[in-house]
Amino acid sequence: MMLTRCPTCSTAFRVTPEQLKARAGKVRCGHCKAVFNALESLEDAPPVAEAAPPPPSASEPVPAAPAEETPAVESSPAEAATPDSAPPEPSAVEAGADTVGAGAVDILLEDIQATEVPPPAPRRGWYAWAAAGVLALALLLAQAVYVFRAELALSQPDWRPQLEELCSQLGCDIPLPRKTDLVSIEASDLHPEPQRKNLLVLSATLKNRAPFVQEYPHLEVTLTDTRDQPMVRRVFAPAEYLAEGANVRAGFAANGDLAVNLWLDTGNVGASGYRLYLFYP
Repeated sequence: MMLTRCPTCSTAFRVTPEQLKARAGKVRCGHCKAVFNALESLEDAPPVAEAAPPPPSASEPVPAAPAEETPAVESSPAEAATPDSAPPEPSAVEAGADTVGAGAVDILLEDIQATEVPPPAPRRGWYAWAAAGVLALALLLAQAVYVFRAELALSQPDWRPQLEELCSQLGCDIPLPRKTDLVSIEASDLHPEPQRKNLLVLSATLKNRAPFVQEYPHLEVTLTDTRDQPMVRRVFAPAEYLAEGANVRAGFAANGDLAVNLWLDTGNVGASGYRLYLFYP
C-alpha cells in the first residue's frame, strides 16, 4: 500500500499499484475533484499500529493478583469485549495521513478518461509571427544574394546563368571580378613618335594571372622631369587603350596577356621619365 497526496488540497490517499497502472497514474481527488498524477506525489505510507490482543475469554482462568498490588477494577458489561469481536482497522488518519473533510480517505479513484481537459487550441497570432519571420529571412537572403552576386558567380560558376536571369528581371548586372593583385604590368617602354614631334608612345604588356576572367583595369600614366617630379598625369579607361572594336564587357581573359600602346602629346613639356600604374576605380 502506498500514499499519494493531492497537490491542490493536500489530501492523502492510500493507493495500490493496480490503481496507478489503470491510467498511467492519473487520478481525481475525491475531496476537491482535482486531477493530478499520483506517481508524482507518492509518499511512504506510515506503519500501521498493531492491534491490541483480544481480552481473555470468560472460560480461561485469570491469575490472581499479588496481595501487594492494587485490586483490578472490574469492567462493566457494556465495556466488556465480546469473544467474537475484532479490533477495528486503523484508518488513514490513525496511520498519519493528512485528510481534509469527511469521506476524503480511501475514496475509490475514478476513471478520468472522459473528463480530461483538452489542450488549448493554438493561437492564430503564433502563425502570423512565424510567417513574418520566414518572410524577413527570405528578404534578407535575397538581399545578400543581390549584394554578393559577383562573388557568388565567381565561387559558383554553375549559378551564373540563374544569377544573370535574376539580374535581368531586377535591371542589374553581374560585375566581373576586380583582383588588382592578380593583374600586373609585365613590361613597359616610353619612346618618341618618329613621325610626330612632341608625341610620345608608351608601350606596355599587361597580364591577368587569375584563373578567371577579370574586368579590365584603368591605367594611370605620369610623366616626370629629371628630378622625378610629376609634370603630366593622365588616366586611361579600358575603352581608350583597347583596340578598336574590342568588347570591354567581355573582360580580361584568364591567364591572358594584353599589349597596350598609349600616345601622349606632351606639348612643350620636356619630360624625361614616366610612371605607369594600374588600378580599379
